[in-house]
Amino acid sequence: MCRNERQEGCQKPENLTGKPEACSPERIRKCHGDADAHPCVETAGCEHPERLQGKPGDCSPEQIRQCHGDAASHPCE
Repeated sequence: MCRNERQEGCQKPENLTGKPEACSPERIRKCHGDADAHPCVETAGCEHPERLQGKPGDCSPEQIRQCHGDAASHPCE
């Protein structure tokens, strides 16, 4: 499930000096361990962020099929 800063809030706001997107890999590791991506960033759980235009919830059924095959719903939401 993709986390959304606006919906769920930053997990460690006391360590945030800007937006979660601006965090360095080292800062992400300090706050979230060995996370592959910042879990407080909206697209952090997206399997294909390079194809994402907006939020995962905005993807059309065709975009979902291109990225995830015949998934019944968007697996990144």
